[in-house]
Amino acid sequence: MIRQILAAIARPQQPPPWSVIYAALITIGAFAAVIIGTTIVTLFGDQSPFRVVLAWVIGLTLIALYVTLARNRTPQDGEALGLTQPLGRWPLIVLLSFGAGAALDLVSLLATGTPAVIAEFTPLFNPAPLPFGGDAIPTWILTGLLMVVFQPVAEGLVFRGVAYPALRTALGPVQGFMITALWYGILHLVAYSTPGGADWVAWWYTLILPVLAGVYIGAVRAVTGSTRASIFAHAGLGLFFLVRALTLVG
Repeated sequence: MIRQILAAIARPQQPPPWSVIYAALITIGAFAAVIIGTTIVTLFGDQSPFRVVLAWVIGLTLIALYVTLARNRTPQDGEALGLTQPLGRWPLIVLLSFGAGAALDLVSLLATGTPAVIAEFTPLFNPAPLPFGGDAIPTWILTGLLMVVFQPVAEGLVFRGVAYPALRTALGPVQGFMITALWYGILHLVAYSTPGGADWVAWWYTLILPVLAGVYIGAVRAVTGSTRASIFAHAGLGLFFLVRALTLVG
């Protein structure tokens, strides 16, 4: 299995019609889009959990629209983005990724003593993590859409669509693959709050775990050649963490 994944990563591909610098600007733009979304939302009220999630949804929607409109104009663009390849058995990808999410949660529990989903959701529901009730249901619905739709699509287009082809062309297939996963983790390190401070648990959830997730999602992208497949893989991870959160609340 590992040999097959490595062979897929090393498989020759056409260089994308954009540079590493452009890819870097896109990732910076993704972070800026979330800030813009937060600014728009806070203009109309305080930072309640619903508004925080809404800010992320707005920001990720903006960056997804930009990538789609600016970088998917020609067949060459679509090929480089990984949007023209056959999707394949997407239900199987989602199911496999649901299992991968369970594995990551178990590893996180063994490494830190805290389920991964707690660190993922606590910043959204501070000061009372993971609430459930009539007034929290809209927030849970929007959070579910964020984790299963908006985040997979936007981050898939940015990292697996734009950054990965540019990095593998500039640095080599294996190096580009690993740097893409690291880049993905660093953006999460910058974007996520760390209420516990710069301790082991904070580093695990803001950097190491996102890098591991980035390696898995990137492997799906490399094996299938499809960014759409990697989006479904990311959605499967998000679905697991959403279900895991609901079980903890229940």
